[in-house]
Amino acid sequence: MFLEWSLLTFVTIVASFLFLQVLFYKNLFEREQKGIKVMKTTLREAETLIRKYQVQLQRSLGNVDLMTSEMMSIKSDLKGVKQSHATLKFEKKRLEEELATLQNKIDALT
Repeated sequence: MFLEWSLLTFVTIVASFLFLQVLFYKNLFEREQKGIKVMKTTLREAETLIRKYQVQLQRSLGNVDLMTSEMMSIKSDLKGVKQSHATLKFEKKRLEEELATLQNKIDALT
């Protein structure tokens, strides 16, 4: 009788211990699954943001390329204007000298 009760008590304690272990590990597993689900959601959101910023970066780089080509065009136009200005300045000096010469001739004639 004592042997039966002790065996029954031992089996009950072991069964209770194993049952509690199963509940504990089940709880840990569910927490881990929730954590994994949250991490997957976070990763999807991060991927979405990365794609969004990647598209914005590509647009910005395209705009920078456009601005660079415009700047080069304006630079070449500026060089042309500077050369034209230098030529006109030289022409102006020459005409002023010719005008002064003509005025001297007119003064000499009068």
